[in-house]
Amino acid sequence: MKIETTPLENQQVQVDVELESEVLQGYMRRAARKIAQDTRIPGFRPGKAPFDVVRRLYGDEAIQKEAVELMIDDVYPQMLTEANLEPSGPGTLKEISSFDPPKFSFIVPLAPEVTLGDYAAIRKEYAPAPVTDEEVEKVLSGLRNDMATAEPAGDRPAQEGDLVYVNLSGVLTQPAEGESETIIDERPAQFLIGDQDNDSWPYPGFSKGLIGLSEGDVKDIEFTYPEDTPFTRLAGKAARFTVKVDSIKVMKYPEMDDEFAKSVGDFENFQALRDTVRTSLEARQTSEYDEQYVDELIDEIIAQSTIEYPPHMLEEEQEHILKHLQEDLAERKLDLDTYLKVRQLDRAAFIEQEVIPSAKKRLSRSLILEKIAQAENIQLDKSELSEAVNQRLGELSESIAQDKKYRSKAAQADLVNALAFDTANRLFNERLMDRLKRIASGQAEAEEAAAAEVEAKAAELAPGTEGGETPEAGTTEA
Repeated sequence: MKIETTPLENQQVQVDVELESEVLQGYMRRAARKIAQDTRIPGFRPGKAPFDVVRRLYGDEAIQKEAVELMIDDVYPQMLTEANLEPSGPGTLKEISSFDPPKFSFIVPLAPEVTLGDYAAIRKEYAPAPVTDEEVEKVLSGLRNDMATAEPAGDRPAQEGDLVYVNLSGVLTQPAEGESETIIDERPAQFLIGDQDNDSWPYPGFSKGLIGLSEGDVKDIEFTYPEDTPFTRLAGKAARFTVKVDSIKVMKYPEMDDEFAKSVGDFENFQALRDTVRTSLEARQTSEYDEQYVDELIDEIIAQSTIEYPPHMLEEEQEHILKHLQEDLAERKLDLDTYLKVRQLDRAAFIEQEVIPSAKKRLSRSLILEKIAQAENIQLDKSELSEAVNQRLGELSESIAQDKKYRSKAAQADLVNALAFDTANRLFNERLMDRLKRIASGQAEAEEAAAAEVEAKAAELAPGTEGGETPEAGTTEA
């Protein structure tokens, strides 16, 4: 076997293989026997028909085709061994340049090659914003609103803060040709007048138009949507909404005191509730900040690194993205074609514009993080992992016991394995992200400097060293 390798771009190599001519005859006869085995030839037992008979019945082309397949099955692994190649995925047959002697060309994908930049030199300020008193009060007000009750307003008209129940209709005043004029068709709705957090439909501030209306009143409200409205179908279009007031309620809010705190949860007093809200906000805010911080940091590392990978890895990542998207859509009773139709995208454009860029980013991040994990020697302690898995199993124990699919030992074993895998990934990623954050923020450098200083002082004080004292032979310390 003669082998010649030619490096290609994108971590691939072309391997040209030439076999001796006499090898061909052996494979031709093997191919004929296989054809005879797989087909029924009158007068002969399966696989026992002579070569000339098979050749006369099926022709040289059929035998050659089968012989090539047999040769490739044997030659490819042998070729990899002799060429000292470790493929990262399945190779492909590029061409058969000659049948006699047999000459093949293969494209073999190699492992990705990642060259890190000086990521350890990157410095990025770590400064999550503190939780403000206003943010805490907003959450507390939300809890207060959730505990509010609604009482009839009586004969008076609606005012700021009232809960108004209406029947709502809406139409376009100048619909385009062929366009339906209907926006909303006599649908029951409720509005808390002046509630800024929930006053976005049918347009921001709509509830203010209900002030002054009484039960039974009917009112038309006209509005022209701006071009940048999030409701894209309505951008730049004029609309008319008709409201009929069914009822008006006055909101009664509880006092923000110790009793309120106890009604919300197991809190000793209102201050304990406030402290818990602040702690929760801080945890969420820090988590969100950390995610953005690390994302931006990884982008910087990628920008100064070199990443090369074979095409099949990108193709596999694309398939993963499409598979997960289809699974998510299926949960919403949608398919990919319907989803693309709604977004007015054809499949090719969607893959080119969204799937491929996303796949490239995900693959680059994955390869970079894997390389950094190796460089930083990120590892998991077995006892730590076991404890985390057991904790997770404890949290799920009740639901597992009630789920019929986990009654068999095999299913339980599969669940434990899946949890172990997910937990290991989570812990590993947490450790890696924490390490990156500590490096970029300068914390790791400061800690290493402090540790070195402690070590140096300990060395100075150690007996027998320049800074330490060693008692003379034959003496004892007083």
